Amino acid sequence: MNVSAEEGKAIETLRRRFKTIRTDTEVSDMFEFGASLLAFRSAEALAFHYELLHDTGMDSDLYDWLCRKFSERGDEAEDHLLASFEREQDPAMQATVLQMLGTFKYRKGQRLKETAALARAALASPHEDLRCKGLWVIGWLGGTTDIAKVAPLLANDSAVANRGWAASALMQIVLNRRSAAPKALECLRAALELERDPVALRGILVAVQEIAGKKFGLSSSSYDPPSEEKLQVALAKARRMFARSAG
Repeated sequence: MNVSAEEGKAIETLRRRFKTIRTDTEVSDMFEFGASLLAFRSAEALAFHYELLHDTGMDSDLYDWLCRKFSERGDEAEDHLLASFEREQDPAMQATVLQMLGTFKYRKGQRLKETAALARAALASPHEDLRCKGLWVIGWLGGTTDIAKVAPLLANDSAVANRGWAASALMQIVLNRRSAAPKALECLRAALELERDPVALRGILVAVQEIAGKKFGLSSSSYDPPSEEKLQVALAKARRMFARSAG
C-alpha cells in the first residue's frame, strides 16, 4: 500500500472517529482527535480538516478546538482559508473563516494585508455575523485610517452587539497604535450622545475608559451589562472628561 493510500485510509478512520465524538465530546477526545488530525500534513488532510468545520452541529468546544488547530498547519492553512473565503456561499461560514484568518496575526501570517482587506469589505456586509467578525479582525489588524470605516457601525449598526464590537475595535486599534487615540476618542464621544442601549453603551464607555486611561468603574473583562446606576456614573464621568478636554 503506497503512502497516499495509507493516509486515505487513516483519514477515513478519523472520519468515523469524528462521528462518535461530534456531539458528546470529552476533553481527552479533543486532544486525541486533534493530535491525530494534525499528524497528517497533506493537501487531502487539510481539505478534510476544513470540511469538518462545516459541521456546525458538533459540540461547540470541539468546534472551537478544531478552528484553533487549523492555524497550526501554518502558511498552507492561511492560503487555504483565503481561497475558501472566496468560494464560500454561506455568510456564517465566511465569518468563521475571516475570524480564523485574523488569528494568523499571532502566528506571523504571511497574508495579513489580504485578510485586512476582506475584513474592511465585511464591514459593509448585510449579514450581522460577517460585520461582527470584520470588526474583530479590523481591531486586530487595522490602523488609523480604519477608524473612519468603523465609525458608521459604531453609530448606526442595526445590531446592538455590533455597535459594542465597533467600540472594541477602536480600542484595539489604539492599543496597537497610540497615535490613533484622538480620532478614536472623537468617534466614541459622538457615539456616547447617540447611544441608548445599555449593552452598546457599556462597550463604548469601556473603550473610552481604556483608551483614556481613566477609571469609570466598569470592568473591561466582563461582557455582562452593569447596573443602571454604574452605567450612569460611568457616563457622567466620561462626559466630564470630554468637557474638560474640550475646554
